[in-house]
Amino acid sequence: MNHQQNISAHATLGEGIHAGFPICVGYFPTAMAFGLVCRDIGMNLVESTLFSITNFAGSGQFLAANLIAAKATVIAIFLGVLMINLRYMFMGASIASRLEPDVKGVRRLLVAFGTTDEVFSVSTLRPGRLSFSYMAGLEGTAYTGWVAGTAVGFIVGMVLPDALQRAAAVTIYAMFASLLTQEVKSNWQAILVAGLSAAVNSLLVCAMGIPVGWAFVIAMLSGTLFGAWIMPDTDEEELVENAGVCASEEGQQ
Repeated sequence: MNHQQNISAHATLGEGIHAGFPICVGYFPTAMAFGLVCRDIGMNLVESTLFSITNFAGSGQFLAANLIAAKATVIAIFLGVLMINLRYMFMGASIASRLEPDVKGVRRLLVAFGTTDEVFSVSTLRPGRLSFSYMAGLEGTAYTGWVAGTAVGFIVGMVLPDALQRAAAVTIYAMFASLLTQEVKSNWQAILVAGLSAAVNSLLVCAMGIPVGWAFVIAMLSGTLFGAWIMPDTDEEELVENAGVCASEEGQQ
């Protein structure tokens, strides 16, 4: 216990900034692409920057921009972004369990807002309790890179040819492909889920003429239900197995 307290005592703002700098560097070019996408769909500089200031959601923002461009309804955009960002609930719960006891109220909300895939990975690798100063430095640095990159991308788009600006829209597919690749490495059923979702979406849009926004939401829900059916609950199985092993060891003792 004392060892963990000593570790958390050294989790300073400076260390958080140092840990967040590589994330900032990685976010900046992706955010530039997002700024270009926002400009391409008709947003102005203030709207594009506020988009990143108030969201900080990465792939969720690209999805929202794509649905806005497709003239989807507000409800469809809300549901689509909500579902793709549901993973942050579990990441946030994991980080919350390791925060120091004095991180409460508004501080806890700020930490939740700044939680992203990369922030979660870095904070998970750090042993001991997580102080608010460390998380503020880590998340604040990453957040700065995302917001600044969005603004710079929009401004740079003013001097880029139209063809290059339109090409930036494919970044959304790269973002989703990277999410899929991470799942495929550990679970091949993810390919089936993605294939079914793509097939349902194509059928609804091309054959049935359903608006893109609602087609995406229906396809995502279909993929979620299909995935819940074919994918085993490995975490629960491992938990039961570990509990059995512990019980047998205690019996032997």
